Amino acid sequence: MKNYSSRNGFTLAEVLITLGIIGVVAALTIPTLVSKYKEKVLVSQVKQAHSQLINAIQLYVAKNNCTNMLCLFDTKKTSDEVAAELATVIKSAKICKAADAAEKYCKYYGLKDNTPSYKVDGVYASGDGMTTAGRIYLPNGMIIRVTQRPQCVTYTDYPVRDENGYLTGETIQLVSHNCAHVYVDVNNLAGPNQFGADVYRYNVLDSGKIEPSDKKLLNNALLYNKIEYTPYEIGDPVEED
Repeated sequence: MKNYSSRNGFTLAEVLITLGIIGVVAALTIPTLVSKYKEKVLVSQVKQAHSQLINAIQLYVAKNNCTNMLCLFDTKKTSDEVAAELATVIKSAKICKAADAAEKYCKYYGLKDNTPSYKVDGVYASGDGMTTAGRIYLPNGMIIRVTQRPQCVTYTDYPVRDENGYLTGETIQLVSHNCAHVYVDVNNLAGPNQFGADVYRYNVLDSGKIEPSDKKLLNNALLYNKIEYTPYEIGDPVEED
């Protein structure tokens, strides 16, 4: 009769080695999977927000028998008046008033550039912000803010800053044909509150058309299903080259 030795199960060393391998693989793959999931969520929110904004404007134009959207973005109106009228064609939309500035969805917060390019006194700064005036918020967390201008064509002298954000004393004159700006934050407090990620700005032109301030950033999401931005925080020290 032959003797066969049998072996059942694994040794402790083999189990530990296997767990170690699983841990290494997880450490390498989970951050990538989480990042891709977050990007997918943002892309979906951007598409929904863009569609909701454009549809609301078109609905307002149709209901009021307007020639174009300048009947809504009228230079005789204030930002709050335009926001209030736009909110009438958006289901469950609410308006932020001056007295609501401390409320959760009406608080001011800074908006970051797509890349950390706006610098003041050696730290990254906020080049723009989400104010209470002209702000609409929806139950899904989306925010729309209208900045209505008193005239469409303007000539503005902008101060010139050097590569570190310091004023040079020079100015440059820019011509604008924008009657209004419309900001959209697709996820409100969730962040990163950054252009090209969860925040997008549209220009309402004196031709009666609306276009994104940065077409590439919006098209990244709408056409290519991707979000591109450089994470950073307002107040981080400027990294010297």
